[in-house]
Amino acid sequence: MITSEVMAADPPGPPPLLVALPILGPLLPALPALPIFADLGQFFGGLDLLLLQLGGERIEPTEGTETFEGTYVHDGLTRRYVGVRPIGAPAGAPVLLLLHPLALQPARMANLTRAGRLAAQYGAWVYLPEAFGANWTDDPSRLGVDDVGFLSGLISREQAANGLDAGRTYVAGYSNGGFMAERLACERPQQFAGLAMVAATLRNALATRCMGGQRMPTVMFSGTSDLVVPYTGMLGQYSVPDAAAFWSVKNGCSAGFTDTRLPNTVLTDGTTVTLRRYRSCPDSDVRLYTVNGGGHTWPGTNYAGYTIALGATTFDIDATLLLWQVLVPFARP
Repeated sequence: MITSEVMAADPPGPPPLLVALPILGPLLPALPALPIFADLGQFFGGLDLLLLQLGGERIEPTEGTETFEGTYVHDGLTRRYVGVRPIGAPAGAPVLLLLHPLALQPARMANLTRAGRLAAQYGAWVYLPEAFGANWTDDPSRLGVDDVGFLSGLISREQAANGLDAGRTYVAGYSNGGFMAERLACERPQQFAGLAMVAATLRNALATRCMGGQRMPTVMFSGTSDLVVPYTGMLGQYSVPDAAAFWSVKNGCSAGFTDTRLPNTVLTDGTTVTLRRYRSCPDSDVRLYTVNGGGHTWPGTNYAGYTIALGATTFDIDATLLLWQVLVPFARP
């Protein structure tokens, strides 16, 4: 079912503690040890401000677009999604599957990333599904609902029902959603033409399932001061540079990489950005945008009130527009 323009309010939010932890899914068992929790008052204050800024439970309007919502039943569970599309979209439009972090409702993810711009500027349909229990089953070594099957089935149905371009369908996510996007790219590579991850890396358990298969253009954004998904890695997870190197090998890149310091256009955000771009990647591209001094944040968001809790946000780049510009030149046959 799809309803244009009018979008029902999201269901009641999770309990206060869960709301206050919208992007910490990958490390819930280790939370008490994180330095970021040294000042709980600061943490909860920052997240309260984030939720106020994110516009409540509706997608903020973007000129030239309309919002929609629907449901999809998988394994007996009725799952919900929302989205943004251009008004009067022609057949054959590209698609972005955009996955939220832990406990952040899909409409708020749309607002955080300003996803409506992709519909307005590039004619894309942006789908934002909702995780069961607000947490994606991104780790293949753990039991949970079949999110791979749900997301795969949803996209297949929507491509057929709306005449969308199956060859130009991309997947992206933030934190828990970034890990989930990566799992989809590994386990359903035939459905996606590119992968983008913000504040996520590669799980050891997934790497062993992701050795072969087709190439997957990949772009990553990570902060060196991320205390939730550490840039240098942790038990069970690759470091961010090692994860980028993994994807470079998978994509057949054969000539090393070039590091480029990008212009520091905003001097007051406390960050700089370095682009690592792998060379000689046939019919592919692998890029890592390292935010020096950046935290567990989405680059370029207008809703940076939560950086008190999760670290600095860079405004030197805009992850939403950049990930699309990097991936959209690539299509599956």
